[in-house]
Amino acid sequence: MRLGELLLEERLISPDALEEALESQVVHGGRLGTNLVELGLVKEQDLARVLGRQHNVASASGEMVPDPRALELVDLNEADEKDYLPMRMDATRLSVAVLNPHDIGTLDALAFKTGKRVVPVVIPEFRMNQLQRRYCKAFRAMRAIDMNVIRPTRKQQEEEKAAEKVADLMSEEEFQSLYAQALTGGAEAEAEQVLDLVEAVVEEEPAPVVQGYEPEVVPPVHEEPVVEGTPIVVPPPVPEVVLPRVAKPRVAVPVAPEPPSTPLTFAEAQAELSRSSDREQVATTVLRFAVGKWRRSLLLSVQGNLVTGWRGMGKGVREAAVKRIGIGLQGPSTFRLVRDTRSHYVGPVKRDAASGLFYKLLGGDYPTTAVILPLLVRGKLVHLLYVDNGPGQLTPPDVGELLILSQSVGRSYEAMIRQRKSA
Repeated sequence: MRLGELLLEERLISPDALEEALESQVVHGGRLGTNLVELGLVKEQDLARVLGRQHNVASASGEMVPDPRALELVDLNEADEKDYLPMRMDATRLSVAVLNPHDIGTLDALAFKTGKRVVPVVIPEFRMNQLQRRYCKAFRAMRAIDMNVIRPTRKQQEEEKAAEKVADLMSEEEFQSLYAQALTGGAEAEAEQVLDLVEAVVEEEPAPVVQGYEPEVVPPVHEEPVVEGTPIVVPPPVPEVVLPRVAKPRVAVPVAPEPPSTPLTFAEAQAELSRSSDREQVATTVLRFAVGKWRRSLLLSVQGNLVTGWRGMGKGVREAAVKRIGIGLQGPSTFRLVRDTRSHYVGPVKRDAASGLFYKLLGGDYPTTAVILPLLVRGKLVHLLYVDNGPGQLTPPDVGELLILSQSVGRSYEAMIRQRKSA
């Protein structure tokens, strides 16, 4: 059964919640479970348990700290590419956190390389992304969930609109602190207090009781007992703990400039949008049109009081840097102005800490003027399109074609949402 069907069967979500998460998945990407947790529609522990049931393997959730000895056995670049991370080992076995426990080719290659029997443990996608950022120095797109921010659901948005006020979720200082943590994969956890049903998978004796929670047992797989992970209870703040240094850190690879993309005319872009079948095609089309008129163009995702980087093109723009963009909308800013008014903006960008980091990631200083347009789907602001002509340069205010294109983006998403629901 598919994940959504299993969650419905266990009454963990309602049909309306599933429909909302499917819409969110079309617009914001990521797996269904990530969007459900991000919207506050399902708990991470329940998601992990159902994933374990779906794949009939062990599962784990919450903050995790891998054994440095296990990390030493693998190439961290490959772990990033294949979406896995070794967690625990003993004399004969290696437990590995995975997204797809049925990727037999990868698991067999890992077993051959390490000389150990590999035991897959499935974890939620957003947890894997956080682990990959911290231990593999991977570039994964920032999301609201990485900064402990729950995106407002459809019901919450309606309530906020009725009250004509958007509540600030945190102060600017709190946002900057959480953003810094998210870049490295989340808050550090003390090794002794981290759950470890992942560890229990590779131990011969029964799993220990952690923080008052007892592990459940899933049906045996391949004649071996597999223990399912238990939710983490995050402990109170503790003094900073220095984790053991990994002997084989990921080797930094020089980042080559992004290859130039062939610009599209307005008519070509309109035609491409009408044929788009996923959000990545939408982004590519919009950006290819934009780079024909402006030096730098970016598509940003709006998730409640948070703006995150998604895709970018143009001179000096690197997608790896774009994925590190995170802008809080707590205080007054140009980005918040566009979010609140839902109208396009042409002019200088307000100089503050958030915009300073934004331009630093773009590899240059502020432009004289910039253009920011809101992209709406079913009346909800989901993206911001940003264009400028580079540091110190004026940006022409002629955005008529972009405004028309933004409406086509909304129609493309509408068609994709209908197709996803019918499937």
